[in-house]
Amino acid sequence: MASASSTQIVMTNVWKLRLISMVSGLKRAPKIPTVILGILLAFGLFGQWLAPHDPISIDLAKSFTPPVWHEGGSASNILGTDKLGRDILSRVIIGSRVSLALSLTIIALGGGAGVILGLISGYSGRKVDSLIQRGVEVILAMPTILVALVFVFTVGRSFESVMFILSPFLAARFTRIVRGETLSIRERDFVAVAKVIGTPSWMILLRHILPNVFNTVIVLATLEVGHLILLEASLSFLGVGVPPPHPAWGLMVAGGREFISSAYWIALFPGLAILFAVLSINLFGDWLRDTLDPRRRQL
Repeated sequence: MASASSTQIVMTNVWKLRLISMVSGLKRAPKIPTVILGILLAFGLFGQWLAPHDPISIDLAKSFTPPVWHEGGSASNILGTDKLGRDILSRVIIGSRVSLALSLTIIALGGGAGVILGLISGYSGRKVDSLIQRGVEVILAMPTILVALVFVFTVGRSFESVMFILSPFLAARFTRIVRGETLSIRERDFVAVAKVIGTPSWMILLRHILPNVFNTVIVLATLEVGHLILLEASLSFLGVGVPPPHPAWGLMVAGGREFISSAYWIALFPGLAILFAVLSINLFGDWLRDTLDPRRRQL
């Protein structure tokens, strides 16, 4: 009993140890990706104050104004304007809010559901595990873009439509990964001790197993943010993502593709925003994975 009590005390502090490890590791984070992510986060949180102009305000007199370094450029529109005279810089800044809000909402909904299903699937018996995994396999077998196209054309374009259709695909990926981790952790001694002393299954999952898959969930969530930004941009580019006049990055690229030879800046700068955002998130996720995995730290 003394051993079981000490084990519970140790496992209760696992959450605190995980968070301390992450905070202390931030000092060694890659500088450039971290700075870019900081700027992206600042744009998402404070974009309405940072944007120099209203991103949806139309001024046809300023249509196709080039960037400030070109002849005919204006200091009031540093990155130029689009065909409707809307400021590109303002739309890129506000567009980060759309991408981050959508990505983080899907992570919260789909990722949260995936973690719960993964824990249940990995810890429960064969029947429950088999039922959940067959559903996961069906979802993962579906082409995401094609399903999104059919769904959005059926119910209409909206922020909620994109969120609703992408959440199950994310949940399926989280379920598969968390299940694999749970299958390994449930065989460890501290879980066996918890069962012997009569700890309820829900408490074992919450107190003993979830803290041990926490690192994996954090890394997966970080990497999925970049994947979701790219996926949302692809859907918006195809015309089935966030509807106008919202300044989504993919929508901006789609709007500038027909002017790529005469007004390249309309598509270039939102495209660069997607590139740097996804690349920085992926690099940060790789660093986070190496930092939180003790086996990789020993290499």
